[in-house]
Amino acid sequence: MTEIEIPMKHPYHDYTLDDALELARTIKYGPLMKPTDPVPDIPEAIEAIKRALKTCGFNWITGQVALELLRSANGEQVTWS
Repeated sequence: MTEIEIPMKHPYHDYTLDDALELARTIKYGPLMKPTDPVPDIPEAIEAIKRALKTCGFNWITGQVALELLRSANGEQVTWS
């Protein structure tokens, strides 16, 4: 049996799980990534976004929304903002 991928969207922002994974990919490989650079798995994406949130000097709403989606997809309890 094949696993069906269900697209996940944030309840309050126009942002999907695919967007969050692509953001983590950009953080990991930089803006000049190769088309062959793989999308990180969810736990790796969570760590990449968390590191970026710690080092940015402002309230990064996109990163926070991405982290909420990734945590929810990982089975964690999330308080949506």
